[in-house]
Amino acid sequence: MTLKFNGAVLASASVDGTVILWNLSTGEETHVLTQAAGEAIRACIFSPNGGSIVSSDDSGSICVWGFDKSLKRQMKIHDEAIHTIAFSSDSSVLLTACTLGNIRFYAVEDDFEAEITKPDCSIDAAHDMGVLSADFCKIVHTDPADHVSFIYTVATCGTDHFIKIWRLFYIPANVDRSRKSRLIPNTPQEHFAGQATIYSTEVMNASCVQTIAAHGSSVTCVRFNSTGTLLISSSLDKTIKIWNQQGSCLKTLSAHTRYVNCLAVNSDSTVIASGSNDRSVVIWDLTENLTLDSHITGIRSLLFTLASKTADTPLEYICPITHEIMRDPVYAEDGFTYERSAIQEWFGREKVVSPMTNAELTTDELVENGKLKQKIEEYIKLLDLDGFE
Repeated sequence: MTLKFNGAVLASASVDGTVILWNLSTGEETHVLTQAAGEAIRACIFSPNGGSIVSSDDSGSICVWGFDKSLKRQMKIHDEAIHTIAFSSDSSVLLTACTLGNIRFYAVEDDFEAEITKPDCSIDAAHDMGVLSADFCKIVHTDPADHVSFIYTVATCGTDHFIKIWRLFYIPANVDRSRKSRLIPNTPQEHFAGQATIYSTEVMNASCVQTIAAHGSSVTCVRFNSTGTLLISSSLDKTIKIWNQQGSCLKTLSAHTRYVNCLAVNSDSTVIASGSNDRSVVIWDLTENLTLDSHITGIRSLLFTLASKTADTPLEYICPITHEIMRDPVYAEDGFTYERSAIQEWFGREKVVSPMTNAELTTDELVENGKLKQKIEEYIKLLDLDGFE
């Protein structure tokens, strides 16, 4: 069974081929949505803007339900069961992935009002033997070269024991798509990322920027925290791991006696909930301040204060690698500005490539962005955060 929340509504999906919507205030069932042909449902999700519910099944099809709970679209898009679906934070892009390891991206800015005939970007063999989970980071960047191309960060995982971090490049429909982008080819093309093949179109392209040997067995779930600073993963190896955006494991959590297959992170990144085949749900306190009487959604930690006060932080102040406010911003050859220590660590790994585009650079020389540094320093003073150093 899959459970998804949207405000006061809970959606539960089952192999009986139905999605049931529940009113959380009353606990009553409000609607029953039936998958086309009654196929077993493997995943369901609300679009972040609340305009649609998408469910996927064993036949490789998805059903799209509108705000009025009517069926808007039914599409056969994979050859195998779709166990993974995800939306970008702006509801503009839908990801689907199947047990063959193939990923499809669709531009759905109009809430599926237009007919969808083919994906806007595809990745074949993204994970060997199947994709088990995917998540979009909520932070969306634009290319400083054209200020038009959107750059999404997507994490996927699968039976190959890997987590992969992808950048998805997209030219939205509300701009002149005839403009050239360094990130998106003018005509459909294919290129390779390890064993994976990426098929781009004139509006969307992708690149794999990190492959992390994450666990000792299949990686069952990946979730970004709300600020995009952390990535949490679970596995059949019974563990949960917390990663930073540079691919370093910060902590391993071990309490379950059987495989861990699902994760959730609360809005202020202080609590992780994990579900396991050992029939338990474990609540992990990342602040060491929880008690049995604590209200999980009401913790007022420094991390929560920082996250809430920086919710409207100008994106130019945020490092594209760490997703944290920069203290020592520097330009790299790719045109992006990074925290100096973060980009130096990135360059120190292998060959010199852009963290955002994966393009090889001719130099690792960095230039201080003095004007931005001054603006950030003034902004931090306005935040007046004790302990933010």
